[in-house]
Formats: sequence, structure tokens, C-alpha cells
Amino acid sequence: MNQPYQAPGADVAVASNEAYQPKFLSLSGRIGRMRYFVYATGLTMLFYLVVGIAAAVLVPAFASGGEGAMGIGAIVLSMIALAAFIGMLIMTWGYMVRRLNDINASGWLSLLMLVPLVNFILGLILIFKKGTQGGNNYGAAPVNNSGGVKAAFAVLLLLMVGYFGVVMPVTMKAYSDYLERAQQAQQMEFDDY
Repeated sequence: MNQPYQAPGADVAVASNEAYQPKFLSLSGRIGRMRYFVYATGLTMLFYLVVGIAAAVLVPAFASGGEGAMGIGAIVLSMIALAAFIGMLIMTWGYMVRRLNDINASGWLSLLMLVPLVNFILGLILIFKKGTQGGNNYGAAPVNNSGGVKAAFAVLLLLMVGYFGVVMPVTMKAYSDYLERAQQAQQMEFDDY
């Protein structure tokens, strides 16, 4: 007897040895750990580059136009930054879903990134958990990382280590000096009364 609500008899999640080439601006398929890091970090740097260039072009242009033009410039720059941020958010969320699919987990788990502390654990899982070998419920395995992906990973890792190892300590020292000067100025102001 043919039942229309009967589960399919064939295995729909057949593992295969097929592989596909992941694309940077795609929102479908699977990506491995290294590509996830390179794509998300590269996109973040691209975002800062776009906003920085827009600021470098627009601020001087609108500053020379007077006070009214500066307000318009701030609005235009804010709109560019907002559009770039929304695009970056969509793409990085898509990378997260693709990475979850690589470990044979539902993309809906990406909503756990909205839960404090759980998002830290999920982030560690996305970076360190090895993906499923071969095909899984979400498609064919991505091809092995090319030399370009490995080189980008090394460069981005060095940039991050350089930032946290050099720029952050310098910034923290400057900030603590600023706080000290602000407290001294506040104390001098208080002594004047």
C-alpha cells in the first residue's frame, strides 16, 4: 500500500567522495576551519578598509564646505558605514552557518551566538572542531585549502598577533596616561573651589 506520509526508503544523506570549491561571497555549502577564519577576518578587514576610505574621502570634502556640509557628511558617512556593517553581518553569519554545516550541525545553532558565554563556547567550537570527512547532510566536503588560503591564514594570524602584542599594550598605556591626566585635572579643578 502506498502511503504518502511514509518516510523515504532511500538514504538521503549519502556520504560521497565529491568535493566542491567554496567561494568567498557564497552563503551556501560548507567551509573548513581555516577558510572560516580567513573569510571572516578578511571580511572584517575589508569592512574597516571601506569605512576608512569613505571617511578619508568624505570628511575633508565636507569639512571644507562649512558647518552645514559637515552634518551632511556625517550622515552620508554613517549611512555608508551602516550599509557596510549590515553586509558584513549577513556574510559573517552565513560563514558561521556554513561552518556549522561542515561539522554536520544545523545552521540554526548559530542563534546561540546571541547567548552570552554560550557564544564564546560556540566560537571555540567553530574554530577548533574538525569538519566531517566526506559528504554529510549538508553537502559535499570542501576541497583542501589552497596555498592562497594558507598564506592568507598566516598573514592574518601574524596581523592579529601583532595587533594584540604591540598595538594593544601601547593603546592601554596611552589610555592609562589619559586617565591619570584627567584625574589630575579634575583634582586641580576641585582644589580651585
